[in-house]
Amino acid sequence: MDAMTPELTLEDFRQLFGEDPDPSVYRIVNIEVITSPDDQQPMLVTECGRYSRFVRREGDDIYFRKRIDPS
Repeated sequence: MDAMTPELTLEDFRQLFGEDPDPSVYRIVNIEVITSPDDQQPMLVTECGRYSRFVRREGDDIYFRKRIDPS
């Protein structure tokens, strides 16, 4: 296996090999990434708690306080 090849999604693996990956050989990871409401840069979901505008997470939705800019 070439360490420089990109990772496969589970669906890509199933389509390519016709079966689920063997857990003793392959590791399946789930990484959640969201974008910052301020600058739209990626941030991990685990970083939300340290973000001053983070309110809560419900299922797949993450809520932040809305900044109101006086004009």
